[in-house]
Amino acid sequence: MYNLRFIAVCFIFISQFISPTSHANDSHFGLHGMTLFGGDDGLFASHLPMYHQPHNVQMVMQFHFSDAATDKAVKQQLAQQSTQSEQLWTIVPKPFDLMRLHPNSDSPLTHLQIEVVEGHFERGGTSRFSSQKIIIDKVIIFTELSMQTAQEKTNIAQYIMIAASNQSQNQFLIKLLENRPEADHLLRVLNPDRPMTYQVNSALTEQLTTEKQAGPFTAPITLELSNSLHASKVELAEHLSMSPEQLIEIYLETGELQ
Repeated sequence: MYNLRFIAVCFIFISQFISPTSHANDSHFGLHGMTLFGGDDGLFASHLPMYHQPHNVQMVMQFHFSDAATDKAVKQQLAQQSTQSEQLWTIVPKPFDLMRLHPNSDSPLTHLQIEVVEGHFERGGTSRFSSQKIIIDKVIIFTELSMQTAQEKTNIAQYIMIAASNQSQNQFLIKLLENRPEADHLLRVLNPDRPMTYQVNSALTEQLTTEKQAGPFTAPITLELSNSLHASKVELAEHLSMSPEQLIEIYLETGELQ
């Protein structure tokens, strides 16, 4: 009986040091692959979302490698491929709780251990850098996606443009995800002829305060779609007053977002 009392006391003592939220988000713990993109002035990663746990989150972050040589090498690789039609890279972090990247997390992640893959890590990609530590600089987008089916779906799509700074030549378009079905759509903007503007409309500002952390992005580009889950390069180019040849599709996925 003494041993049982001793064990009980030890359990109570240890429990005082365990966070009450330590198991709160087990539903979002897992292996969260991400697209990797950027250039010589900054790196970004976009979580590969699905409409089921633990992956029902759209998340985009800015980061850098803790190892300066790796950081430089990855940026150089992305810069060299910036005009190529195939420029998909992905990162594979060790399993972690995705909700710890929420801007309001009470236990925010500051770094991840990852593998860097040229191509898609689940579709024949090639490992280029392993056991790398990355430092999370900023979470730009964090939106938890509804897993419900048969929800109302509009034909309106919104894209935002992000970059490391408003003068950056490395600019990217990302589709904001809504109710399923959806399209995870990422494009690079080649030779942008004007700096980015960061003026965000009031509606988006209100959304950012509850769902996203402010970051280097533009106000959304809003388009009306016709029989498609995503905008074409022609449609996007028209809204941006540029040539479709200035847009390169880095990643497009619809099958995993039904």
